[in-house]
Amino acid sequence: MPRNNLDILCLLQEHGAILEGHFAMPSGFHSQTYIQTSLLLQHPHLAQKIASALADKFTKNADVIMALTPSNSVLAQEVARVRGVRAIFASKDEQGGMILKHNFSIKEGENVLIVDDVAVSGRKINKAIELVGNFKGNVIGVGVIVDRSMGYLPLTVPLRSLLAYPMQTFCAKECPLCAAKIPFSQLEELKGL
Repeated sequence: MPRNNLDILCLLQEHGAILEGHFAMPSGFHSQTYIQTSLLLQHPHLAQKIASALADKFTKNADVIMALTPSNSVLAQEVARVRGVRAIFASKDEQGGMILKHNFSIKEGENVLIVDDVAVSGRKINKAIELVGNFKGNVIGVGVIVDRSMGYLPLTVPLRSLLAYPMQTFCAKECPLCAAKIPFSQLEELKGL
């Protein structure tokens, strides 16, 4: 039985976490909308509720909760707290892949639940699945707060979200916002500061 019934869309709207403008995403795609879940996760009581709802999406036991980036370690930590397991996070390597730093490891045969804030194309998630496979771990699924994809992500494991919010993204040369000469919206998070 779910522990809570969160209205994620309402929470995102209340906290000003759905931004409109012209955004160059970390993936290189452009979008008219940006979802900044960190505005929710900065509140511990909301982070706990979100993590509990995300943990409820998976019935299989996990040994490790892994965030895709250090910036999502709060989400991993809270989901791990609900599940009673440990939390780790991946980091980018110099070639654009993923590695584990800080002496984090995944033991052979361990079940790993991957968590992220927003899923868009699935590329970052697939790199994380590959990383877990390199350690001979088993990915039981991917939990995200928001699934921004347009309905299909090329994944080999189940992805479950608290909110499906499909939004169109564009490669830079096909972006209608660029064609209309709309300037980029600036976010500290996107600038990597």
